[in-house]
Amino acid sequence: MFSFASPSLSAESGTSQETQFLLDPETADSFARYSTTQSVASAETTAVDEDWDHSDADTDDEDEKEIKELQQKRLREKGGWIGYLGGFLTFLPHLLPYHDRFTQYWLLVMVGCVSVERVLTLMIPRQLGAITEALGQESGRLPWVQLLIWGLLQFPLSTGLNMLKCLARTRISQFAYTRLKAAAFSHVMSLSMDYHSMKSSGKLTKAIEQGTDLTSIVENIFITVPTFIDLVIAAIYLTVAFDRFMGIIVIATMVGYILVSLKKNNITSKMERASSEKSRIESEVLYDSVANWQTVAYHNRRQFEEKRYAGAVRATVMAERSYFDWSDYAVFIQDFIMDAGLLAAAVWACYRVATGESPLSNFVFLIMYWSSVREPMSMIAWTFHETAAHLINAEWLFQLLQTKATITDRPGAKALAISEGRVVFYKVKFAYNPERPILNDVSFVAEPGKTVALVGETGGGKSTILKLLYRFYDVNKGSITIDGQDLRDVTLDSLRDSLGIVPQDPCVFDQTILQNVLYARPQATMEEVYAACRSAQIHDQIMKFPQAYHSRIGERGVRLSGGELQRLAIARVILREPSIVILDEATSAVDSATEVSVQQALRTLSKGRTVFVVAHRLSTIVKADQILLICGGRIEEKGTHEELLRSNGKYQRLWHMQTAVGQT
Repeated sequence: MFSFASPSLSAESGTSQETQFLLDPETADSFARYSTTQSVASAETTAVDEDWDHSDADTDDEDEKEIKELQQKRLREKGGWIGYLGGFLTFLPHLLPYHDRFTQYWLLVMVGCVSVERVLTLMIPRQLGAITEALGQESGRLPWVQLLIWGLLQFPLSTGLNMLKCLARTRISQFAYTRLKAAAFSHVMSLSMDYHSMKSSGKLTKAIEQGTDLTSIVENIFITVPTFIDLVIAAIYLTVAFDRFMGIIVIATMVGYILVSLKKNNITSKMERASSEKSRIESEVLYDSVANWQTVAYHNRRQFEEKRYAGAVRATVMAERSYFDWSDYAVFIQDFIMDAGLLAAAVWACYRVATGESPLSNFVFLIMYWSSVREPMSMIAWTFHETAAHLINAEWLFQLLQTKATITDRPGAKALAISEGRVVFYKVKFAYNPERPILNDVSFVAEPGKTVALVGETGGGKSTILKLLYRFYDVNKGSITIDGQDLRDVTLDSLRDSLGIVPQDPCVFDQTILQNVLYARPQATMEEVYAACRSAQIHDQIMKFPQAYHSRIGERGVRLSGGELQRLAIARVILREPSIVILDEATSAVDSATEVSVQQALRTLSKGRTVFVVAHRLSTIVKADQILLICGGRIEEKGTHEELLRSNGKYQRLWHMQTAVGQT
C-alpha cells in the first residue's frame, strides 16, 4: 500500500545535539548529524531582542481590561450590583451540596457553630463583667460559680466550636473547589475546535484556576455575615447597657472604620495589581531566559539577560514597597479610629460608672466586647478587598461557562455503526470565514479497505478535510457519510471512537511509555500493548531501556527521536483498533533510515482499513488506491499514481519536480 521513500526525497530532520534520546542510541547519533543547521536556525528565530517589549505582558493587560469591560457591561445590563451578583447564582449547583450528604452534614455544623458563636461573643464579656461585679462586693470569697461559667464558655465551648468551624469550612470549600474544577474542565473539553483554535490554553487555564476563587467567596460569606450580626448586636446592646450616646460612639467608629477600609481597598487594589504585574513580568523574564538558554549562549548575551532580570526584580521590589507602605499607612489610620472610638467609649463608660448610672461590670464588658468585635472588623475590611478581586477572577469562569459548543450531538443522534468503512464526501462546501471559502464542491468516495491520498499545495484544504471527517466542524453545504450515515446524525463519541490518527507531530504526555500507549485503550492488556508495539516496530527498542515500558518520555516526548515518536503514535492507533485511519504527514519528521521502520509499521496499521493519507512527498503515496490533488479548495485531479502521471497535469509536474530535486 505504501512505498519506501528514497533517501534523496526524504525530509531529513532531527533534534538538538543536547537532546537525550530515550530509545535507540544509534538513531540518536544519526539524528545529531542532521540537527546542527536546524538548531541554529531555530535559535535565530527565537533570539531575544534588546528592545523586548513584553508582548505577553501586553496580552495579559488586554485580557484584564477585557474582563473588566465585560464586568462593567454586565453591571449596566443587570442594573447594578444586585442583578450582577444574581448572575453568579448559576454556580450554586456547583457550590451547594444538593446531593452530597457528607458535605450537607458539615454545612449544618458550620451554620450551628456560627450561630452559637454569636451568642458566645456576647456572653463571654458579660460573664467577665459578672466576675468583676462579684469581686467588687469584697465578700472575701471567690466567685466560683461565675468563674466556672466563664471557663465553660471560654474554653470547651468557644475553643471547641472554633475547631469544628475550621473543619467544616475546609470540607465545604474543598467540595466547592472540586465541583467547580470538574465542571469547568468538563465544559472546556466539550467546547468545539473553533473555540480552542481561537483561545490560548493559557487563558483557559487562567479561567479555570482563577474561577475557583468563588470558593473563597463562599468562605468570606461565613466571615462577613456573622461579623455584621456582631456589629448590629454590639450597637444595640451597648445602647441598652449604657445610653444613646454610647450607641452613637459605637456606630460612628464602625462607619469611620468601614469608610477608611473601602478607600484603602480601592487604592491598594490598584497598587496590588501593579505589583502583581511587575512580579509576573519578573517571572516571565526568568522563564524566558532559562528556557532560551541555548539562544542566549549562541549570541553570548548572558550579561544582557542578567541586567534584564535584575531590572525586572528591581521593578517588582519598588512596586511591592509602594503597596506595603500605603497598606501600613492605611492600617495605622484604621487602628487610630478603633483606638479613638475605644477611648471615647471607655471615658463615657467611666463617667457612667463614677456617677453610679452604670455598674462596674458594664465597663469591663465594654472593654472585653470591644476587643472581641475589633478583630472581625479588620476581617471585614480584608474580606471586601478579597471579594472584589475574587469577583473579577470569577468573571473569567462565568464568561467561559456561558460559551456554548458549536458542534454537539443532535437530538436523537444514534451511535455510528460501521459495517464496511465506506466514506463519502458529497458536494462539500466549507469556510472558516464566509469571506474566504476553504472547500468548494468537494466530492469523492473512499471505498472500504482502500487508501485515499490527499496531496497538493499548502493551504489547499487537505487538513480541513480531515477536520471535517472528525467533525471538528460541520460542513456548510453538502454531506459526509460513513456507511450511509451522515456525520451530523451520529454521536460525536461513537464517530471519534471509530477513527484513529497518526499526526505529523504526535502529541504525548509527560508520563511513561506504557501510559502513553494505553491512552488509546486504557482497558487493554499488557499482551495487547506488546503486540501493538511489535507491529509498530518499536517494542525491541523499548525493552533495551533500563525501565522498559515504565520509562518516562519527558515533556512533549523530548527524550524520543522523531521516528520513535511516530512509531509510538502508530502503536497507540494499532492498539485503538479503529475502522478508519488517518495519516497526516506521518513520515515527514524522520530521516531516510528511520522511515523504513515507520513505513513497515504504517503498512501493518493500514491493513484491512479505510485509510486517508496527507502527504507532501509523492513518493510515499505511489501505491495509494486513489490520489486526490487538491488546489484552492477543489479536487483538480483524481486517480492512481500511474493514471495521474499519464494525464500530463499538475500531479505529473509535481512528481517530476520532486524527482529532479532528489537526483541533484
